[in-house]
Amino acid sequence: MSSSNSFLFFFIIMPLFIFSQEITPFVTYDFHKDPIYKIKMLDLKKLEKKSSSIKTFISIADLSYYYKDWEVAISYYEKIIVENPSAENYFKLAVAAARKSLEVSRVFSISYILKAKKSVLNAHRLAPKNPRYLKLLIKLFAEIPDILGGNKEFAQKKAEELLIIDPIQGLISKGYLNDIDKYSSAAKSKYELAFYLLEKNYESLDTFFEENDRDLIFEIGNIVANHQISSDLGISALKFYANSYDFMDNYPLATVYYLLSRIYFFKQDLNICSDYLDKALKINPKLKTALVFQKKYKL
Repeated sequence: MSSSNSFLFFFIIMPLFIFSQEITPFVTYDFHKDPIYKIKMLDLKKLEKKSSSIKTFISIADLSYYYKDWEVAISYYEKIIVENPSAENYFKLAVAAARKSLEVSRVFSISYILKAKKSVLNAHRLAPKNPRYLKLLIKLFAEIPDILGGNKEFAQKKAEELLIIDPIQGLISKGYLNDIDKYSSAAKSKYELAFYLLEKNYESLDTFFEENDRDLIFEIGNIVANHQISSDLGISALKFYANSYDFMDNYPLATVYYLLSRIYFFKQDLNICSDYLDKALKINPKLKTALVFQKKYKL
C-alpha cells in the first residue's frame, strides 16, 4: 500500500469525536429551498457585480453564515480577511470550515479541517484571551488526528489558559478533554467543580445563561445528562435553551428535549421524562439516540 493510500485508509477509519454527528449533532439547514435566502443573496450578488466592496463581501458572508451556507461563507470570509484580518473574521471562517467538514465525506473533509485549524489559530493569535476562540481551538486540536495536526498536549495547555481567563469554562474544557480520553471520573470531578463555581457566583442562573454563548448552555445540559450530576442545573440550562430557541442555534431542539427526558429519567420522574421524549420524537421520529433510550427503558 502506498504512503498516500495508507494515509487515506488511516484517516477514514479514525473515529473522530467532534466530527461525529451521532454524538454531537449539529443543526443543518436546506438553504437551497429558502426563498428569503435566495432573494437576499441574489440582491447582494447583483450589488457585488456593480461594486465589489468589502462591505458587500461582509454582507454576503454574514448572510450565508446565518443561513448555514458554509461553502459561500468560507469563500467570502477568505476574501474579507485579505483586507480585514480581524480575529472575529478568522473565527467565523474557522467555524464555517469546521461545520462544512461535517457535511462532506471524511476524505473531502480534510481540506476544511485544515482550514478550520489554521483560521482558529489566527483568531486566537489576535485575541488570545477570547474564550470562544480558545474553546474551538481546544476542541479542534484535541479531536482531529495527529496526522492532520491534532495535538492533545497543546489542547491541554490551552485549557489551562482558559482556566485562568474563565474558571468555569476552563474546568468544563478540562473535563471535556478527560471525557474524550475516557477518564469519566476525572471529567465528572471537573464538571462538578465548574457547576459549584457557577452556582456560587451567580444568584440567578438565567443571568449566567444570558451572559454566555448558547453552545455553552447546551453543553452544560449535555454534561448533566451524560454524567447524572446537578440535575436542576441541567434542567434549567436546557429549558432556557429550548424556551429561547432560535434559527441560529447550533443544536437541534429534538436533542434538547431528548436530553431533558434523560435527566428526568435519572430523577425518576417518568411522566415528565416520557413527555420530553415524546416531544423529541415528534420533532425527529428518527432520532437514533432517543429511540434507543426509549427501547432500552421501555418508555
